[in-house]
Amino acid sequence: MKKIKTILTFLVLLVVITGASYVLFSKDKKAPSNTIVFGISPFQDTFMPILGKEKGWYEEVGLNVEFKVLGWTEIQESLSSNGTQKIDIGINNISSVIASHHNNPEIIYLYGFNTFDNGFALMIRPNSELKPLTYFLEQGINRKEAIKLTAEQLKNKTVITTSNTDMEQGVAAATQRGLLSFEKDIKIINLNPDEGLAAFLSGEGDAYIGGIPQRTRATKEGMVEMLTGVDLGPAPINGIVSTKSFYNSNKDDVLKLLKVWFKIVNYTNDNMEEVAEIIVSKLNETSASNFTVDDFKIFWNNYEHYPATIEEIQNSILDSDGDNYWKSRWDDTNYYFNTVVKTIPKPVSPKDAFYMNKVQDELKN
Repeated sequence: MKKIKTILTFLVLLVVITGASYVLFSKDKKAPSNTIVFGISPFQDTFMPILGKEKGWYEEVGLNVEFKVLGWTEIQESLSSNGTQKIDIGINNISSVIASHHNNPEIIYLYGFNTFDNGFALMIRPNSELKPLTYFLEQGINRKEAIKLTAEQLKNKTVITTSNTDMEQGVAAATQRGLLSFEKDIKIINLNPDEGLAAFLSGEGDAYIGGIPQRTRATKEGMVEMLTGVDLGPAPINGIVSTKSFYNSNKDDVLKLLKVWFKIVNYTNDNMEEVAEIIVSKLNETSASNFTVDDFKIFWNNYEHYPATIEEIQNSILDSDGDNYWKSRWDDTNYYFNTVVKTIPKPVSPKDAFYMNKVQDELKN
């Protein structure tokens, strides 16, 4: 009996020791921490973070990331929600943060990593009386004057877009370039991007702005680009939005998430075909855009750009002489929401809502 008790005691100790060793080993392997609920929208660019889950890269750094597919304007609502649609972070941009900050001062622009510098396009029909920018440039007119002549054609025209977003902000910027009144000289039909595209293709409106999938579909249907990219104003900068409380409580996890993001960008640069197939397949499950692998290749680092390192981010977005300096977009957005459409009571100060410099400093350390 003494031998049996000794053996049993040894086995119990072995189980305890083995169990303890397993816990330590799991920690060494960076077992996932609390779940991060990540909101993304059905566009080819906002779907990019799912590659980290497909490849297991979040788990490798100890993150458990759950994705929710939401409409572009639903991202900000879900940051403020306490229901089933609640998210911790999401892909959105400066425009969305400024538009919603007065309703929820907790909302912040955490980090920008995708410059939409050739993304938006004001689309017109090929048989329209409206002429594209190329028409005026081909006549030898300098670009600034050609943009003005192109934009002023919008007087008394109807544009389909999504109100109170960076898409409509592009329309407002075009009216400025044409010396028109956004309130008096054009009419807006407010629809979400897919519904707006369907209405435009069926014959409604004179012009249309949506996202890249809708732009791509419209081009395939024979529609013409009237004005594009920075000819419509300072480039939007897509990135991570969140809340002050989440960031302050989860700084390490945010940094891990961003390190995975740069891994995604570099992997995509080296494995375009593979990544395109993954993203296109996921996108077409949730969108009517009929995006293709070839479409993905055209948009990547062409319609919009993806800095591959924090140094490239610094040079492009954070430095005042960068090609897509964030403050230019911030000021333009404040003007649009506060002065043009008057949906915010006062301009939003970067001190209250722009955290990108802080996060950049932490990434460098």
